[in-house]
Amino acid sequence: MELILIRHGTTQGNLEKRFVGTLDVPLAPQGEELARKVGPTLPRVEHIYRSPLTRCRQTAELLWPGVEAIVIDELRESDFGPFEGKNHEELKDDPLYQAWIGQSGDHLNFAAMPVGETAEQVVERVSIGLAKLAADAAAHGYERVGVVSHGGALMGLLSKYGRPVREYYGWMCPNCGGFRMALNPDTLELTVLEEYKG
Repeated sequence: MELILIRHGTTQGNLEKRFVGTLDVPLAPQGEELARKVGPTLPRVEHIYRSPLTRCRQTAELLWPGVEAIVIDELRESDFGPFEGKNHEELKDDPLYQAWIGQSGDHLNFAAMPVGETAEQVVERVSIGLAKLAADAAAHGYERVGVVSHGGALMGLLSKYGRPVREYYGWMCPNCGGFRMALNPDTLELTVLEEYKG
């Protein structure tokens, strides 16, 4: 079975470099335009599994119009706790944020984020989501399905199941970008067949 894993289109929060995790924000006009442009370049799918958040619903509908979708709650984005909705400028004087970016180096190390969900909790949650969608897709005999989720959720999922192995940030997907993967139903390992730049 093939999974087309795609990160949602651009939101205003993405444009403003905000922590938009559990906040239910819509796509920005640029995000809608991007999804309309990317959709025709993606393989067709028989079914869609998506995060419950509006930006994923809108993206799925624009990428694969008319294809039925099921919500998998576990595919939602990481919870950034009190950092939700804020950007660097608004957080720069927050002691918790200062301590975090001070030890993070080049990349913000989400595994060491002092608030919200831990990276381990996200990986555990999205793993449950992957198992659910794999079981449902197998039960229906689907050969190729679309999965629309979030940057952090997909990085967590692929850092555990993606093959060949990459470091966590090696799995960062741009908006409307992602991967075509072959799913091993026994191990849930996902082998890269193609990469999409969004």
